[in-house]
Amino acid sequence: MTQLTAELMRSASGKLRRSAWPERMSVIADRLVGVYGRPTLGNYRDPVKEIFYILLSARTTESLYRSAHRRLFDRYPNVSKLAEASLDEVTKCIDRAGLGQKRAGQVLATAKKLVADFGGHPQTAIRRMTASQCFDYLTSLPGLGPKSSLCVMMYSHDFDVFPVDINVQRVSERIGIIPKGLKHYQAQERLPKVVPSGRGKELHVALVVHGRRVCLPVRPKCNECVIADLCRYGRRRLKDRGNGVDATNGD
Repeated sequence: MTQLTAELMRSASGKLRRSAWPERMSVIADRLVGVYGRPTLGNYRDPVKEIFYILLSARTTESLYRSAHRRLFDRYPNVSKLAEASLDEVTKCIDRAGLGQKRAGQVLATAKKLVADFGGHPQTAIRRMTASQCFDYLTSLPGLGPKSSLCVMMYSHDFDVFPVDINVQRVSERIGIIPKGLKHYQAQERLPKVVPSGRGKELHVALVVHGRRVCLPVRPKCNECVIADLCRYGRRRLKDRGNGVDATNGD
């Protein structure tokens, strides 16, 4: 299991009741990777670029935060130049993505902190950090919570961690791994315990893609789902459909 995530989150070490889940998660990963491959989601190997990519992605659609990130780094090609920008200038770069001054303030404050702490090349310092050092530092940056920090660590450092975003949590609830209605931090504490060691990244990406394409918030496409037989919600919904019951929402 991806114990590193639990250690970084300092979550309880107790096991989930169903010890069969890690093995089932391997099957789920195999099937989803068989369908989607191992796609990239536009993330960056450069930890500094990834920090801002993740920061801009919160509560924003993919096309919008990608374009906002591209405009930001076209205007400010390195973090030193970004740290010297004004709040209004940063806001203009990202406001077309529906991101206002609050997010711009987080971007600017993060840039200033990176430069103050590490000078003009914070990438080098961040890459040298241990997992615990990296997690503690990233979560100290404005706007980066545990999930966002784990994303940076996973995409830019290849640490074997398992971030839980809204798609991962929704799909996991429907499968039956975790109960519905958990707070995000509770899901982030529980789910890594059932993820097989070494498969955190591919399973995270596969669940994100599956949540965007098939296991939608409303009207999930259970009839197209390759893991429906392993999913408590999917089995029930397909059974209802077979019995002539109209089940069209995502509840």
